Amino acid sequence: MIRRLAVALSLALAACQSAPLPIPFMGSSAPKGICAGAGFVIDTEFAAAGRHACVIAPDGSAVISVDHEPAVVEGINPSPWFAFRVTSEEARHLAVTLDYTDYNHRYAPWISTDNHAWTPLPADRVTLNDRKTRATLKLDVPKGAMWVAGQPVSSAEDNVNWTRDALSGRGFDGQRYGKSLEGRDLVGFVGGGGIDAIVVLTRQHPPETSGQEAYRGFLERLLKRTDAPAIAFRARHRIIIAPMPNPDGVDRGYWRLNAGGVDLNRDWVTQTQPETRALASWIKEQAGNRHVVSMMDFHSTDKTVIYAPPLTAPSPTIDFLKALKTKFDTTLAHPPEWNYAHRADSGNSKSWALETLKAPGITVELWDQIPAADARALGAAAADALIEYFGQ
Repeated sequence: MIRRLAVALSLALAACQSAPLPIPFMGSSAPKGICAGAGFVIDTEFAAAGRHACVIAPDGSAVISVDHEPAVVEGINPSPWFAFRVTSEEARHLAVTLDYTDYNHRYAPWISTDNHAWTPLPADRVTLNDRKTRATLKLDVPKGAMWVAGQPVSSAEDNVNWTRDALSGRGFDGQRYGKSLEGRDLVGFVGGGGIDAIVVLTRQHPPETSGQEAYRGFLERLLKRTDAPAIAFRARHRIIIAPMPNPDGVDRGYWRLNAGGVDLNRDWVTQTQPETRALASWIKEQAGNRHVVSMMDFHSTDKTVIYAPPLTAPSPTIDFLKALKTKFDTTLAHPPEWNYAHRADSGNSKSWALETLKAPGITVELWDQIPAADARALGAAAADALIEYFGQ
């Protein structure tokens, strides 16, 4: 009996030696992961990473769930953001399936090896199921780290720092106008005195980085034009800038909301959240007795479209909308659609601007997949329209 057990044990040990089990990646520099395979780890330990869980399938591929944040109001805008990092001991081919449960794949994947320079993953490397609720990505992972995300990752700090650098030496003051729900600084910039004012903001909704690109094109053109109308415009207008109204949502990788589970761009009337209360109060404080000629809020969606109040709305500068549309139509290769409407209780920045500041609030929506150069061109055209209409 003992001899039979010894033989069985010897055979079992031999089988284990001939077909070793995969050993998870355990390198000393490896991040703590949401899952680990044979020689690689997948993690979300960086600002603006998505809300993910992960398993390794029997064939060695990874399946990652794409989850949204808790929401106070039932239902959430379908913006299924994903962002994760793969750290590998060696170069490898890796299949990763994104599981959206009942949501659809929206963002075309981007990849990076340093979380700064990004390139789109070729479309033939992405396969969707029939319902578009699962997307399988075929990745060529290098030795080291690869980031994969629905858009180039841009943390809360990133756009604040970009704005600070763009404004440097131009007479702008950076101000902490409040704290987010989780205690992050709410940072704005203001420059110029003048008798009128404009307001510009972006990233109320975390993943909407194509809107941020348009915002950057807008500021660059507004600041860098040196002709007489541009100089006159900057002398006449106080420029009020909010580059990151939702730092908690951005850095937590949320789809739409803030840390309180609220859509900030539906909170401008009731102002239940500290971010909206602080921003609305600061804008009014900085505008003072000046007339706000326009308030532009840059976003992203599934197409490029401008949401504006009706041309009959009670604002002394409502005719600027005609000039803005003409500028887009005559200078852009693909002019945006326009949608004119106003509802006082909608809770968005556009309606708040009209009701509170008597200014035409404009929501500038950029297509998710618009090339960065085209997004910046649209932002620049918006700045040109402002300068040419109000800088005379």
